Amino acid sequence: MHPELAAAIDLYNRGEYLDSQVRFEQAMLELPEGDRAFAKGLLMLAGAMHLYFHRGGGRGTFNLMRQMLVTVDDYRPRHLGVEVEELFEAVSAYLEDLESRKSRQPRFIDRWLVPRIRTRR
Repeated sequence: MHPELAAAIDLYNRGEYLDSQVRFEQAMLELPEGDRAFAKGLLMLAGAMHLYFHRGGGRGTFNLMRQMLVTVDDYRPRHLGVEVEELFEAVSAYLEDLESRKSRQPRFIDRWLVPRIRTRR
């Protein structure tokens, strides 16, 4: 796995979404052209989580998550060591749960339920 991508994923999985966005952007610059869209999809997920937990749930959060799903769809079941199929299913379920609620504000438990990016290294 590309070191910058691995660092971005580690930051994301620790809940450091804003910092992970910076690393995903750097990975996009360093990855081969065919892999850049995949890194961009992960960047969108990090952006969605940052928006959700720091600005409350809203249309921007949900749109980024939907766009992420469309972007990484072609990379299933795994790509660059990332278990994309598992991530796709987890993000889909998380998004569905968030959209079904009356309140868009994050709950304490939502941080524990955030889809993790699992890898094989």
